[in-house]
Amino acid sequence: MKRHVFWIALILIISFVACGGSKPQQKASKAGCEMCGEADGFAAIFDNDIALARDRAIDDAMNKLVKMKLGTTIEGRAIVEDYALVESIVEAKSTGMVRNWKVIKEGSQEGAYTVRIYGEVYPQAVNDTIEATLKNYGRPKFMILVRETFEGQQNEPGFTVTELTMMEIMQNAGFEFVDAATVQQLIKKDRAKMMQAMQGQVGGNVQELLLDDVGAECIIVGDVKTSDQSAVLKQYSANMKSKQAILNLKAIDVYTGSILASTSVNMPGAHIDDTTASKIAIQRALVKILGSTDEETGKFKSGPFMNQITKKFLLAATHRMITLNIVGLDYNGLTKFRDILQNRIRGIQKVYVRGQAGKQSKIDVEFSGKTTDLADELVGKSNSIGFKVEIKETYPNKIMMVVQKL
Repeated sequence: MKRHVFWIALILIISFVACGGSKPQQKASKAGCEMCGEADGFAAIFDNDIALARDRAIDDAMNKLVKMKLGTTIEGRAIVEDYALVESIVEAKSTGMVRNWKVIKEGSQEGAYTVRIYGEVYPQAVNDTIEATLKNYGRPKFMILVRETFEGQQNEPGFTVTELTMMEIMQNAGFEFVDAATVQQLIKKDRAKMMQAMQGQVGGNVQELLLDDVGAECIIVGDVKTSDQSAVLKQYSANMKSKQAILNLKAIDVYTGSILASTSVNMPGAHIDDTTASKIAIQRALVKILGSTDEETGKFKSGPFMNQITKKFLLAATHRMITLNIVGLDYNGLTKFRDILQNRIRGIQKVYVRGQAGKQSKIDVEFSGKTTDLADELVGKSNSIGFKVEIKETYPNKIMMVVQKL
């Protein structure tokens, strides 16, 4: 009897294991996708536009899924920090960061639309998106306004060793500059304003000169000085000259006047010629803070000063204040248009009405992106928002437009 019970129990155990064996395999298959997961998204419904709210809720869910899944790995946590800079600019579902996604639950309730999505996060696509966004939005056009004391001679901006070296290094990374000749012309033509700029003061008329006239979005100001220290080499060589370059620099956002980055560095340079030794010292100091091209990969590797400028400028670009000078709307029309801007134009976070006289008005918007992005968004959605928008002029921080209610 005991033997009979034993064999029955053994058969039941084997059957249980056999039947249960297939289930863990299915779970393992699903669990094997480490970057797969679910996330909930939310968006307010404005003007009964369910389709718009649904799109925004999906974007919200995808952004959450990207940060959630990448945050589970050590490498991913660093990527998440960079992704946080760009998420208000990029549109997740159009970049391939989340693939094979589907909405598994959705609905509207109390003026809001919610979705739950399932999808797979592609880390490489996230990296590519971050890199592309940094390139497009984190690379301002520069003007260099550095005072240089080279071999005892004081030089104003324009064709200085510092300026030419910085341009050579940074252009390898794709940055644009106001050319040295233009800088010299501006100093001659508008010396008072340019002197203010060299002090880091970029408000009012100075901002208009730099932004509107020459498109300078970031200025680098400060002092560079070379000094002689050849005495330390006398015991090794009587002919060798040793120089030291001392750099104190700041990068200033012309849009806001805020300091993006600051640095202080000194480096030596040696050569049998005094001038060449000073040049080498300046070049070495600039390479240390700006970066250089990797000889093995051929790619530019940014230095700490440049990295800080790029990230801070990109962060500022996600909350850029853009002025809209509008012609064509009365008070009621402007009120409706303001609500449209706040609720239906992607990238706009806040809207401030600055004044109105007749059918001329001024609005400031806090926007994630460039003025061209905002202009494209307004024109592209003009038919669906009930207003005809005609862009007359665009500048780095303002748009001139004619708007008519349809």
